[in-house]
Amino acid sequence: MGKPEIVTGTLINDRTVALDKPLPLRPMKVRVAIEPLDEKQLRLYRPEVISKIHAAQAARGYRPPSREEVDRRIQSERDSWGD
Repeated sequence: MGKPEIVTGTLINDRTVALDKPLPLRPMKVRVAIEPLDEKQLRLYRPEVISKIHAAQAARGYRPPSREEVDRRIQSERDSWGD
């Protein structure tokens, strides 16, 4: 047996684990041991984090700037640089 690789991940469903980082291994059959982490150690899966951020923004009425508004802000910043 080779050296064990220890990584954290998120259990997506009863058959799928999304690892937090890629493994330096070629495709092969492996043994997996699951150790639930304390709530304090849990890290949310990125899509869950983004969804929570978007929900919180929507709940407080946040409206992202339009493309035109962003373009105006960028141009205004560039104009302030001078020559």
